[in-house]
Amino acid sequence: MAAEGVVSRYCAGMGNRISLWVGPVIVGVYAAVMVLTIAVWNPEAAVPGLTYQEIVAELGDAGVNVAAAVIGLIVWGAVGLVLALVLSVLGMTGRVRRVPVIMGYLLVIAGGAPAYFLGSFSLGMDVADTFAVSGGVHVPAGAVLYAVSGVALLVLAVVGIRRAANRQPALI
Repeated sequence: MAAEGVVSRYCAGMGNRISLWVGPVIVGVYAAVMVLTIAVWNPEAAVPGLTYQEIVAELGDAGVNVAAAVIGLIVWGAVGLVLALVLSVLGMTGRVRRVPVIMGYLLVIAGGAPAYFLGSFSLGMDVADTFAVSGGVHVPAGAVLYAVSGVALLVLAVVGIRRAANRQPALI
C-alpha cells in the first residue's frame, strides 16, 4: 500500500512537470513555423520560378540584408520561447500555480499573431518590391499561425469570463 502512495504522488508530480513543459514546446514550434514561414516558405511561394538561393541572391543584389532579417526573426521568436520557459520555471518551483502558468502560455501564443504580422512585414515588402509580386501571405502556414493565436485568445477570454463569473481571481 505504501508503494502505491509513492507511485501515485510521483505520477501526479510527473503530470505537473509534463504540463509545464508542453507550453514551451508549443511556443517553440509556433516560433519555428513563424520564422520558416517568413524567411523561407513565403518567399518561395511568392516567386515560384526561382529557387530559394536565387531569391536570396536577388534580394542581396537589391540591397536587402537577408541574413540580418533572419537573425532578427530568430531573436523575435526566441523572445516568446524565453517567456514560456520563464513561466515553466516559475511553475516548477511553485512560485506560480499551474493555471496562471497555462494562461501565460496562452497569452504568449496569442501574442504570436501580432509578432508574426510585424515580423513578416519588412521581408515581405522586400520580396514584393524586388520581384514585383504581391506582399501578402502566399502560404497557408500564415493562416494557421493566426488561427492558433486566435484560439489561444478565445480560450483566455472564456477562462477569464468563467473565473469572473465564479468570482475567482483570474490568476489563482
